[in-house]
Amino acid sequence: MTLLVFLAALASAFFHAGWNAIARRQEDPGAGLALVVIMAGVVSVPGLAVVGPPATPSLPWMALACGCNLVTMRVMMATYRRMPFNLAYPLVRGISPLGVAILGFVLFSYTLSPLGIGGVAVISLAVLMLAASSRIGASIPVSATALALAAGISNAFFSIADARGVRLSENLLGYSFLVAIVNAVLVSAMMVIERSGWLAAVKRYWKVGLVGCMGSMSSYLLMVYGFANGPVAAVSALRETSIFFSVLIAATFLREQVGALRWAAVAVAVAGIAMLRLS
Repeated sequence: MTLLVFLAALASAFFHAGWNAIARRQEDPGAGLALVVIMAGVVSVPGLAVVGPPATPSLPWMALACGCNLVTMRVMMATYRRMPFNLAYPLVRGISPLGVAILGFVLFSYTLSPLGIGGVAVISLAVLMLAASSRIGASIPVSATALALAAGISNAFFSIADARGVRLSENLLGYSFLVAIVNAVLVSAMMVIERSGWLAAVKRYWKVGLVGCMGSMSSYLLMVYGFANGPVAAVSALRETSIFFSVLIAATFLREQVGALRWAAVAVAVAGIAMLRLS
């Protein structure tokens, strides 16, 4: 992995932590999440008009990626209603990198060095340690855990399809803008169908969505650059370090209490990051 891809993946993680922090601090995190996605599509329309669409071979993969992303978002929104965000989010994100590594190898023969495989596994372990720290003392239904696992698996399929589409696109910006627009249309349709108060949610959270979408689009553009130029599983794992940026933000800027197990998870994640950089 080159230094530029490595830094792009870490920057993607930082922006991802930022926009998720904005969404999750709303009274209705699911609606906040949806409005970030919708506003990202809105601001992408002029961008697509300027740079043009991606190459045709990438479109089936883009459609598959958007479908998997919609499933992931819908299942995550359901999960948030059944377990605390600070448990659901790390559980979903911890499953994804290992799923990407396995699917990438099985479907497309994407390989990593032994050190790279170790780095992916260590980062996944660190994320699951965060989930364990939130699980202590909590009573979580089995159905909620099953939903979180399903979201993690769906997210892995999304990442693999997205990476394949990016590599066939011949136009990273056009691909990214079109993905954002399609996701916005799908999420908007989902809100209209499922939420009786969808218009009120739009009016309430559109400003949050506008601010959050800047971080979302920055994160996504950096991620697709990594997918196009580096090992997919390693880039995916590095992006999941967004959750550790969230811990650092919580401890440093929000003055929240961060327990010993969470700091240990951060230390383990740093070791995994180092392994991926050296792989």
